[in-house]
Amino acid sequence: MGDGPCALAVPAGGLWFQYAAGHGHAATSAVVKRRNGERLRERVGARYAAIRRPDDGSLERVLGRLLEQGTAIVERKPNVCTSRFGSEVITCRDRGGAIHRLLCKYGPTAAGSGHGHRGGVAYEGAVYRHALEPEGVGTARLWAVHDEREEGLTWLVIDYFDGAERANWDSAAILPAARWIARFHATMERRVDAPELAFLSRYDERYLAPWAARADRLVAETGRRRFAWWPRLSEHFRECVELLLGAPTTVIHGEFYPSNVLRVGDAIRPVDWESAAVGAGEIDLASLVEGWPEKLARECVENYRVIRWPQGAPASFERVLDAARVYLALRWLGDESVPNNKNSKRREKAHYDELDRAARRLGMIA
Repeated sequence: MGDGPCALAVPAGGLWFQYAAGHGHAATSAVVKRRNGERLRERVGARYAAIRRPDDGSLERVLGRLLEQGTAIVERKPNVCTSRFGSEVITCRDRGGAIHRLLCKYGPTAAGSGHGHRGGVAYEGAVYRHALEPEGVGTARLWAVHDEREEGLTWLVIDYFDGAERANWDSAAILPAARWIARFHATMERRVDAPELAFLSRYDERYLAPWAARADRLVAETGRRRFAWWPRLSEHFRECVELLLGAPTTVIHGEFYPSNVLRVGDAIRPVDWESAAVGAGEIDLASLVEGWPEKLARECVENYRVIRWPQGAPASFERVLDAARVYLALRWLGDESVPNNKNSKRREKAHYDELDRAARRLGMIA
């Protein structure tokens, strides 16, 4: 998470940051936000230097094909929200004098992690080209996916949103985001079997079922201390898998956390689509409302329900939503690629708490 454009220099994606913003006072959030921004700015120079970036000449040649010959780079700056893949903000001037602001993301052409959960830059480019652009849903404009075959590097070039704010620090953006994702799911549900979307990952039984065992391997000791039912987790998780497999499928973002949602004026602009897949839309909804106050979360759930299913939601909707919460907690706990640092430890506690609440509502534990 966190490779899209932003005006807010805060680490992306994580319950801890959402809890701080959602449950703390405004002054506290401002202090945390400022401190995180200062820490990130201290690191961004070294991180930017380590990115495999093209030289100015190569970049201008590619931009010249996108815009017009004679396009010149005015400025290259690090994208402070870069996480898994390096990215930078390019300001360029075309031959006619027009200024363009673009986000360029760079990554290995063959890349994937998270046991099929995350794709790479090339995969994300395909999501933009085949799933998002044809529907005109308001995401960033795709300019190009460019392969440097000899170097095994792919560039993703999309619009940069100046003045964008990430929703993880803006509770007022959460309800509009819930409405946006409900409309998106309703639109994309009819396209899940379209030939051009056959490349998308599928949240089938083969993908979903192993997450409980992975979490057990990584955090079994802590899990057993917190939950008496942890040793039987795989057995209980089967119920969640069945609920998710039985739900109506659509194209999902896959990591629809507020850190991957931008607000540009009044518009919602989700970014970082490398985890897009076909699965239960409740997964995106659960990601969005995770860690926010109950009143706001319920308002989002009710708005999503009405917008996606005007004629009435499936009877299993609430249970599928809780199954999605269990899946998300286990996916984070069971992903060995998640960094082991102070922030991940804070998020881990929040995931345990979310897992406990959802499991109780599902009757997995008394």
